[in-house]
Amino acid sequence: MLCPSVFQPSPFTMRPLLDPRWPVRSLWPETRPLLHLVEREVLRHLLEMRQSLEHMEQLHQRVFEEIDQTWSQRGVFQTVAVQQLGGGGFALSLDTAAFSPEELSVKQVGRRLRVSGRTERKQEDASSSSSSSPTSSYRCQEFRQELQLPDDVDPEAVTCSLLRGRLQIQAPKESALHDGKERLVPIRLTSSSSESSPTSDLKYQVKTAENKEQRD
Repeated sequence: MLCPSVFQPSPFTMRPLLDPRWPVRSLWPETRPLLHLVEREVLRHLLEMRQSLEHMEQLHQRVFEEIDQTWSQRGVFQTVAVQQLGGGGFALSLDTAAFSPEELSVKQVGRRLRVSGRTERKQEDASSSSSSSPTSSYRCQEFRQELQLPDDVDPEAVTCSLLRGRLQIQAPKESALHDGKERLVPIRLTSSSSESSPTSDLKYQVKTAENKEQRD
């Protein structure tokens, strides 16, 4: 007769299985290293996206700063002096030192004067001058101002002169009726030694055009 103890495993044979230090092999493949690699790749991509967003934000901020700076340079000319000439004439002086004579224009329609100045500058960034691909910025400065001549001056006899960065507009007392035509008022250059007599005339073409609002 068989003894039951024969079929019972010995404690010594079961000891390796019960020992927690004994290495255990799983039937499923290990997935922890794969998940770890995926996690590292995701973190790396997130870091690159964050750096790209910060770079784009800096570029947008720089563009907005240039736009604000360009917009702040638009305005009107500073009036230096307004005076009455002898015999009831009119004289006005505007500060136009930031513009060259070629960048200034004075247009007249009836008793309304429009003084315009526009300058364009291209500047290179000093910080990027040493790099292989330097960047440059485009700046535009534009001033515009409209003036209304007094009723007692002659709009057809308006003259403009440029002296030491100041645009001087003069109009004598009215002697005839105006016809409401549009014309380009020439700007004369005068020397600092003689303010009353012009030394050279700018090559501006004086042209007249019928007012579009005038009807037959």
